[in-house]
Amino acid sequence: MTAAMAGPGEHVGYFDPRVRAWMIAGLVIGHAQAMTGQAIGFLIIDRLGVTPLEALEPTGLVLMMGAGSALLAQWGLIPLLDLRPRALVLTGAALAAAGCVAIGTATSLYGIALGYALAALGFGFARPGFTAGSSLAVGPEAQGSVAGKVTSVNGAAFVLGPSIGVGLYELWRPLPYLGAAGGLAALLGYAWLTLRSSRQHAPEAFPAQ
Repeated sequence: MTAAMAGPGEHVGYFDPRVRAWMIAGLVIGHAQAMTGQAIGFLIIDRLGVTPLEALEPTGLVLMMGAGSALLAQWGLIPLLDLRPRALVLTGAALAAAGCVAIGTATSLYGIALGYALAALGFGFARPGFTAGSSLAVGPEAQGSVAGKVTSVNGAAFVLGPSIGVGLYELWRPLPYLGAAGGLAALLGYAWLTLRSSRQHAPEAFPAQ
């Protein structure tokens, strides 16, 4: 009732200094996840030398391990470790980058599955970190605007990300995974510098924290 009856809140743009770094982090993380997930079925077919029908079971196994890793991160490890948003993004990007390299260089189903699980674990850390960090960077009056930006960034990653992943795969099979790893590695350096400074807005937005 309070939210429904409240007046218009503060508008926050994508390039607002408080959230700009978080938006960039979200775009990189989302595109890396979309690129790697879309091409995984093709990779299994080509690496294992099986038909599309025969690839259904191993692909399902790989996706199931990825889903389990993401749930482990979000339901188990994040509450247990109590990491801040910046730490979640940095930890997640590092794990996801390592997982993407493992997928791109794996030659067996087990290698692909373990690499995909590691990448999903990283994304399971990084995406909640991006969401929480964007929210904490502004005050209560701007939460609605930032929530809309976060949702649009998450959606935008799955508009072009899958096509980019498949296109890179057609050029060279490991390319979407190594490219995603490179983007995540670059994000690590960027996030280390910029997300540190963006946290200075959180005390203004939430003085009690």
